[in-house]
Amino acid sequence: MTTWQIILLILEITSLIGWFIGICVFFYTWIVDGEKHWVNLWMWLFIIPVILLFVLSELSEYMSDVWNDGGILKHHRKRKQERAEQERERKEWQRKQEEYKRIETAYLAGELARTELPHVLDGVTKFEFSEELGIYNNEYDSVGDIVYVERKHSEVLCDFFRRHRDLRLYKMYRFVYLPTAIEEITQKDFANYHRPDATLESNNEQSIDSTYPIQYLVYQEDKEHIQHGMFYFYAGYERRHENHGANYVAGYYYPLHEGSDEEIVQQLDSIVKQIHSDVGGGALYSTVDRPDTKEGSSDEYADEQFQWVMSDEETMLLVEEVKERIARLKERGLEERLLMKLLRSEPKISRMVITKDYRILLPDYKNMEIKMEPLVKAVYFLFLRHPEGIVFKCLPDYREELLSIYNSLHPLGLTDRAVQSIEDVTNPCLNSINEKCARIRGAFVSVMDMKLVQHYIIYGWRGEPKKINLDRSLVNWE
Repeated sequence: MTTWQIILLILEITSLIGWFIGICVFFYTWIVDGEKHWVNLWMWLFIIPVILLFVLSELSEYMSDVWNDGGILKHHRKRKQERAEQERERKEWQRKQEEYKRIETAYLAGELARTELPHVLDGVTKFEFSEELGIYNNEYDSVGDIVYVERKHSEVLCDFFRRHRDLRLYKMYRFVYLPTAIEEITQKDFANYHRPDATLESNNEQSIDSTYPIQYLVYQEDKEHIQHGMFYFYAGYERRHENHGANYVAGYYYPLHEGSDEEIVQQLDSIVKQIHSDVGGGALYSTVDRPDTKEGSSDEYADEQFQWVMSDEETMLLVEEVKERIARLKERGLEERLLMKLLRSEPKISRMVITKDYRILLPDYKNMEIKMEPLVKAVYFLFLRHPEGIVFKCLPDYREELLSIYNSLHPLGLTDRAVQSIEDVTNPCLNSINEKCARIRGAFVSVMDMKLVQHYIIYGWRGEPKKINLDRSLVNWE
């Protein structure tokens, strides 16, 4: 330690001791003796050491920098160079911002083609694909699809995926071999669930195989870096701010090499772990806290507990008899997107026919029938008859109407148990109405995708009327 550093240290310690003595005497004279005329004096004895301590600390830090830089002249020369470098960096950042804005303006004005924009990704391990690719994961997917893609055919790898369908090493990721995926979507069960209004055969004009994604590379010259491997396609949010106003699907590429089944599985295991790291590895599911309210404590209980978006777990419990089928159909997000791409049309909202014997038919969905238990169906008919919606706390006002509807479904008469069930359903202090709404959702979810279901189920926000969003001009009561 140098002499000046020792001197500064002694002064700092002295100032600290002076500050401590000053504050002690200050409080003693103020509180114990009550000598008010001493206050100003001791206040300055307290403040001056604090100021001195601060000045000495700053001086000590400055002198340390000077010492480390080899003297005052070298110190100031170094600081001057640092300021000049900061100014250069500021001007370079400003130049890049102006250049980015110029390119963005030109692209949005149609003066530059998409392929003339600079690369955002490296084109070696991460590739930019056009949104027309149509197959990608997003932040709402519960299962991540990892797709096998090849530019040069590998019979060894293709044979491996043909023999290992639905291969999954971890619950949250699934390996997809496109030829097998195409077989899945041509199955009547799958196609009818996601698009009951369309016929796949009449629209299937596009070939989709393991080379399919490459044609959607934004920069075709990048394909030279692809041989065969696994792609994780990701487009979960708006990317315009990243590339001059142009959207894209990011493709994370992981080479896969030929080998024995065991060697390929080992490679796939490493790829999954790398993908999980690259995409963040966050939580796969989220939960929403619901109010901790006891049943029967309030006429707003049913409204507080209402959920018009059903969780997968809830749906599975309500339609246990089709549990495996729904689980298989709902998780295949990539196949669903392939189906939409092959059909190249928006799904149609079907008309609804209520027959004379009170069956619920959807004629535009191949005359699909929606089956419900009598009381559940009565609740559905009640809401169908009220397009303006029903506030749950006003349910008792609809009790007689619901009794009449249920009696039409059961012309032989009402049992005491049925009457009690209807009273429970129209009691806003109970959860019975929510159970019936959940079963209505389950009836639709068991036969069609949620994108279509949302038009037919009972929904509404807390405190607002619950209603069915289907245009009543599409409803025909025979």
